[in-house]
Parts: sequence; C-alpha cells; structure tokens
Amino acid sequence: MSAALGAALLAAPALAYAADDGTPGQSTAATATSDPTAGPTAGPTAGPTAGPTATDTPTAAPSDTPSDTPAPTDPPVGEPTPTPTDPSSGTPTPGPSGSASGDGTGAPVFGDVGSDPSDTGFLTVAVSSDSAVTEVSADLTELRGANPATVAVTGFTLVSGTPQDGVWRSPRMSGLPSYGTYDVTVSAEDSDGDSTTAAGVTTVDVEPKPVFADRSISPDVLDVEHEHVTLSGRISVFDPITGDTSPLAGKALDVVAEYSYSAVTAADGSYAIDVAPRLNGENATSVPVSLSFWIAGPDGTSTYVLVDSKTLPVVVSPSRIRLDHSSAQIKFGAKASSSGVVEYLYGGTWRPAKGVALDMGYYATATSGTGGRFTLTDRYMPYDDATYTVETSLDSYLADPYLTASHAQFKVDVINRTNICFCSSWIDAYSNLHVQGSMNASNGKVPPNHKLYLQQSADGRTGWKSLGWFTTKSDGTFNLDGYVAVPKGYWRLYSAGSSDYQPGYSNSVHFNRTATRITGFNAGPEPVRKGHTVTATGTLQRLSGTKWAAFGKQRVYILFQAKGKKSWTQLGSVKTDSHGRFTARFTAKQDGTWVGVYLASGSYVDAESYHDYVDVR
Repeated sequence: MSAALGAALLAAPALAYAADDGTPGQSTAATATSDPTAGPTAGPTAGPTAGPTATDTPTAAPSDTPSDTPAPTDPPVGEPTPTPTDPSSGTPTPGPSGSASGDGTGAPVFGDVGSDPSDTGFLTVAVSSDSAVTEVSADLTELRGANPATVAVTGFTLVSGTPQDGVWRSPRMSGLPSYGTYDVTVSAEDSDGDSTTAAGVTTVDVEPKPVFADRSISPDVLDVEHEHVTLSGRISVFDPITGDTSPLAGKALDVVAEYSYSAVTAADGSYAIDVAPRLNGENATSVPVSLSFWIAGPDGTSTYVLVDSKTLPVVVSPSRIRLDHSSAQIKFGAKASSSGVVEYLYGGTWRPAKGVALDMGYYATATSGTGGRFTLTDRYMPYDDATYTVETSLDSYLADPYLTASHAQFKVDVINRTNICFCSSWIDAYSNLHVQGSMNASNGKVPPNHKLYLQQSADGRTGWKSLGWFTTKSDGTFNLDGYVAVPKGYWRLYSAGSSDYQPGYSNSVHFNRTATRITGFNAGPEPVRKGHTVTATGTLQRLSGTKWAAFGKQRVYILFQAKGKKSWTQLGSVKTDSHGRFTARFTAKQDGTWVGVYLASGSYVDAESYHDYVDVR
C-alpha cells in the first residue's frame, strides 16, 4: 500500500531473519520439520526450550513498538484494523498439507494465521494439538518480483491460551527483504514429536503505516467570528520491519473545505493549515472538512489515506445597517453620500462588522472598516429628489456568507439649479428693451416661482440694480418689451429661487442699440443616417438703421440638445463670411434639436437662430 512512502523515508532490510540470535539468514528457507524421536525437555505444560531471550520476546504490546503506534482499538485513519476474518491478517487455516505422528495420536492443527492486528511486523498463529506445542515457525514468500524470495521466521512465543491450544507470535520480521505482500506457510511441532506444515494458509501485507498524533480541526462551528478552519497535527511513518517510527516530512496534503487547498508537512511531520472555506451556496448549513494524502503502492496503484475529517455546522448571524442620517439636502451638481455603521447580532449583542461589502446602487461600493463604519458616494450626481438604498452586497463573491442580507434607505432632496436664457434682445430707437427667452431648472421642470427681475450694470461686473420684474408663462418662456431709462450698459435676468430651487442668473447682454439676428438657419438633411454628416447653415445679420445687413467675420456657436434632454451641448463654432453666411458640418449621432447662437460683444446684442429638429436613423 505505501512502498513508495517507506522507500523514501526508510531503508528496508535486505537479509533474512534468524530466530535465536538475530543473525541474518539465507534469502530462502526450507520447510521446518520436527524430529519424531526428540521431545521437549519440559513436560506438556512447559514452554518452548529454544525460545528467544527476554529482550527479543515481543508481547501483545511489543516494547519496540512506538508509543504512538495505533492500538487495535484505535487504527490510523483510513486504515481499518485487521481482524481474524480479514484476509490480510489471516484466514482460517486449511487442513495440514503434511503431518507426522510421533505417538500415533494427533498432529498440530492450525487456526487463524495472519499479521498481528496491533503491529504488522509480527505474525500470529493459532495452533492446537493433543499435547503441548513446542515449536512454531513460518516461511514467507514474496508474491511479486521475478525471483521471489522466501524467508524463514522462527522463534515464535506463546502470547495467549495454553501450549496445547493457544496463539503464538513471531519476533519482529526484520529479515524480510522488502515491503509487500507475502504468502505464508506455517509449521508446528508438539511434545509428542508430531508436526504439521500448512502451505499457503494466508497472505500478509508488510508495509509502512502512517501514524497520526495531536490531530485537531477547529473551530467546532463556522460563523461570522470563526470563518477560518485550522487543521493541525503530526504524521509519522511506522516501519513494521524495523519497528522504527519516522516523521513524514515534505508530504503533500490535500484539504477539502468546500474547495480544495494544499499544504506540505514540516521536517518533523507536523502540519498547521489555515483555510477560509468559501461556502458553496447561499444557504449552506454545514461544511465537511477533510485532510488526506495519496501514497503509491508497489504495484503502481495509489492508495488514499484519510488523516482527519470533521463536519462543521454553519451559523448565519442577522445583520443591520444604521445610517448617520435618514435624509440629506444637496445642491444640484453635488453627489449623494451616505455614511453609517454595519453590525451583526452575536451572542445577543450587536457588534460592529468589519470587512463587509456594501452597495448603494450600481456605482457606489465600499467595505466597512474599523467599528463597522463606511461611507458611500454615488459616482453620478442626482438630477432630482431621490431615495437611495444602502445594502450589504448581493454579489456572491463579495457578500459575507455568515451574515444575513440587510438594507437601509435615505432620501436626498436636491435643490435644483435655475437656468435662465436671455436668448434674444435688443434696444430700439425708443429705448425699449426687448426681452425674449425661457426659464427652467436642472430637473427639467419650470420653477413654481415664475417671477424674473431685470437687472442692469454699467460695467457688467458690479453695481447690479433691479429695474423691475415680470412673470414668465406657465412653460417658463417670456417675450416682452420694456422701457429702460439708460439704453447703454449690461442687462441680465435674476430669479430669487425657493427652498427647492437655487437663485439663478441669466447670461448678461451688452446693448448699444445695435441688434443682431440669425436668419435662414437649417440643420440637415432631415432625416439623416447615423454617422453621416449634418450641415448647419444660416446667415448672421445686424441692424443697420432700419434694415438688416450682413454681419461678417463673426463667430457663431452651434449648440445641440439631445432628444429627451434638457441641457445644451456646444458642438463647435464657425466664422461668418463677408456676406454673414456660415456653414458647419458635424457627425450625426442621435435625434435632437440644433441651434445657432451669436454671443454679442461691444455694442451688439446676442442672436439665436430658429430651433431645427433633426431625426437621426
């Protein structure tokens, strides 16, 4: 079973065993017989006259057997204890293959023959006769190899029963040439001079055996405070031929705890293995843990040796999330954040849970630290009021299998940004200011307060004064004229805001009674294929007296608003030619509205073109 293991650690004896003085014998031995004319020197109840000395005589627990050699009632893990009915330790002996009667009555009869259950380095033979048995011997022949050797084993001693009906045990079979399986022939002689030889009564396996000490698998239960499994112990190899025990050093061990792990024994045969089993399944109730290794046999096969095993129950503890705040108010443009502590219930007490993965939506993740604390921040800013859910991770690779899932919610009140577009305006010859544009908010809605204030500044930076106010339409648009006392300067619009909307200012415009406009604006073709070119054209003009004239060498900005969006994106700009015309080309990507904008400088006013919607297919 373990010849390769023994060969690596132990040097097997190569000489035959001699019974009385331990002198190596030949590689083969003849069948033992008895002299019918010679009897024992003692009476029928006396022991053998030529037995081994006291120092050689093995007992039921031989003195040269290591203290950690497994007893018959405690075999090594994975190695069942041989019994008299086990073929490896002896089968009922068949009838004698040959016998001689010295007194004309009965010859010895064999019972069970096999390896000593406590130590396979010894052979035991049950024999009875009509008179005291005086000598027992055996021949062991290798079952493998081109030239199998036969070794004579003598010096058997009575270990139980009586000389007339008892069990005899050999000295340690140190003369065997190698580990392996042996065919056994036994012989016996009684005080009457009768002898019996039985060939091939059984086969025995003589191989090194693993011996385990200080084996331990802990803890007894897996839970949130005991997520690691520790396996420790020491493995030795007992050599039945020499009776020596040596450490099993450098042996690869296999650990199974839901998943497979590996380790190697130390120089003294000890092992200390720490693994954290990843539970297989969300509702695992127990984890079988085992430690084993494989050894190669002389026939080329491998044998599985179980060192230790234990099934550990799994206990899942309740968890909870306590947030620092149940609500938060942020300005538009800020990101939503939440902080708090994650805890678990253990032994009737809520304790902080460190190393727990948490999520807040798809993009905010964190792991709890010291004290179970965490902070989560969403990667993207919210566009309106929202409710956020903080929860322990549902990812099977990140979630703690020893904690129940838990979640908590908090509300975010977004103070929306107010957007005011001073889109088109001019001052006529009568000092009337034309105001046209719209107001909305970052959430895409029109603020409920429709009141806008018109403010003026001489330099556009300081000294802003409110000239008056007006109310937008329900959709947030406005288009009106109003008299201004000073027709030169800078103007802007202002919204005071509210609890849900920030104060807002429009872009400022500088007038010197010169108006501009964009005419004939077109974005096309329409519809257009995605990836093809959209061409934006139009003409920028300025008011010259009462007529519109070309406004050349000015920059016009092309803006785009994607379908379903409220914000505008500047795609680029183009300068007008001497006739005020402009042409700009862009790649069509999605449906949306196109517009041309001229941002005035000096004495000119802003101009905004017609809004042209383009269908992209």
